[in-house]
Amino acid sequence: MGLYHAELSDGGAPRVIGSYESVSPSYIIRSLDGRYIYAANEAGKVDGVPGGAVTAFRVSDGGAPEKVVTRTNCGGAPCHLMERGGYLYVSNYGDGSVTVYPLEDGVPGEAEFKHQHEGSGPVKGRQGGPHAHCTMAVPGGGEICVVDLGIDQARFYRKEGKALALAQALTLSGGDGPRHVAFSGDGRFGWIVTELSCKVYSIRRGAGGWEITGEHPTLPAGYAGESSCAAVRLTGDGKLLAASNRGHDSIAVFDVDGGTGLLTPAGIFPVGGATPRDIGFSPDGRWLVSANQDSDSVTVLSVRDGFKVAEGAIVSVSKPTSILF
Repeated sequence: MGLYHAELSDGGAPRVIGSYESVSPSYIIRSLDGRYIYAANEAGKVDGVPGGAVTAFRVSDGGAPEKVVTRTNCGGAPCHLMERGGYLYVSNYGDGSVTVYPLEDGVPGEAEFKHQHEGSGPVKGRQGGPHAHCTMAVPGGGEICVVDLGIDQARFYRKEGKALALAQALTLSGGDGPRHVAFSGDGRFGWIVTELSCKVYSIRRGAGGWEITGEHPTLPAGYAGESSCAAVRLTGDGKLLAASNRGHDSIAVFDVDGGTGLLTPAGIFPVGGATPRDIGFSPDGRWLVSANQDSDSVTVLSVRDGFKVAEGAIVSVSKPTSILF
């Protein structure tokens, strides 16, 4: 397992041009200044230390990513990362915590502190305790949002010194299992995808805080098979939102109302592979790329052609879990 570097042709066909070793990199992001790639190492042990790790790679135009540092003992099965205000926030699924690392000229230092969630949910085997699954910055202010699958909450915080101060806990329906969240560019609206109940919540920031404004299923009416949601992504222009269905092996696409943040279903489309754990829109909005974990493939769908898999747009990659442009 590791990082794979690929390029897309003008027709959307992907070609792997390099691969680089890393231990179970379940999620990757680029630093805000573009100089680094950060990877969450979702492994039982890294360098002999339990709890997973985070690794920073230095990148340059045309050059291979160069490993700079690995920081171990994140907190158990780290599965997501986010950079905000000179810090790296790592969500730990295993123990339901968020580990915060200071960035020193872009390089993660030793962990500054760990914020622990408490609680549980009604789904046996999945919600016996907290499972922090995603931390995202809310544009237009100092808030961050931590989505916790185990306790059915999206929790909004502000960093105050070496602690996260709770501003609001937004509780979803019991057994939803919220997994990921996306926000509009102005920070007025958000969308939470639920792994266990397979839907997307629309939320809005009002004078009294965040409130739920809508619920939108991601599966066809009457579908009785097993499926779970994974990723939720917004196009750069904020007009389309997509959520991935693992099991049904599809994406649910919605039109976004820019004035209300509400969603209108635009269709459910097969991704051409099994278990789309992550998806990503290309910066120009022409393509949606799907990381299909259980078919060892990455597929490219043409947005302009109604989310059809582009000709020649399948490439073999071992257990892909995260897409980064």
